Amino acid sequence: MIRTIFKITFTDNTIYFTTDRNDVVNKINDFNKDDVRFKKYTIGTINGVLYNKQKKVRGVKDVERFNAREFYKDYIENYTTKIHNNTNGKVYHPQSIKRLQNHFIEFINMEILIAKNSGETDDNIKQHINKVAMLTC
Repeated sequence: MIRTIFKITFTDNTIYFTTDRNDVVNKINDFNKDDVRFKKYTIGTINGVLYNKQKKVRGVKDVERFNAREFYKDYIENYTTKIHNNTNGKVYHPQSIKRLQNHFIEFINMEILIAKNSGETDDNIKQHINKVAMLTC
């Protein structure tokens, strides 16, 4: 399953991250709720922007999408190294590693996106994830 991270840059330069296209639509519509001339976004509209390379983005500066595996590449590499360097001598099958990585992505999604949306710095987020996921000794 391909996991996607969406990033909305609003006209006031605030940024919002999410993993749900419906949330993207709702946040954009909510941001522009006071503008009577604003034509509300739908899932079809956001699909055109995200997947069909539609250039006209209204009500926001930009909407981007990222593959979660690329977005969290450094974290996943550290986690995978930790799996391979386990002290119990267990050797994991590649499919098991991928499954564990998917669980890890779900875990860090909750932590990182909430922190980013709260204005936390990247360094603080990295320290928090490394501490909670025990990626550093």
